[in-house]
Amino acid sequence: MSKYFKLVSVIDTVTTLNVAYQKNGRIAYSHVRLSPGEKYELGNDEVFNQTLQTIKIERPYSEQLANELISLGVDYTEKVCKSCGGHTKKISYLAIEIIDE
Repeated sequence: MSKYFKLVSVIDTVTTLNVAYQKNGRIAYSHVRLSPGEKYELGNDEVFNQTLQTIKIERPYSEQLANELISLGVDYTEKVCKSCGGHTKKISYLAIEIIDE
């Protein structure tokens, strides 16, 4: 069974994500540039795989975005911005979807 990963369907632009991976027994950092709708093969690097599963996108709250996430079945959290004294709400959701085929 092959595993793939892709950007969640709510993301409709090319996105660059910072990731960690293992190289010669050490953890290295880089970035990957992903296109929406395209799926990529998931390798055996546990560090890279774990990094992908924890990357979150944070956007300013809008009712339209919340409704779109709900309609697409994407789990999200709402939080209040601490740095501005709670005047701004933000939505946070996972950026990557893992697919088993």
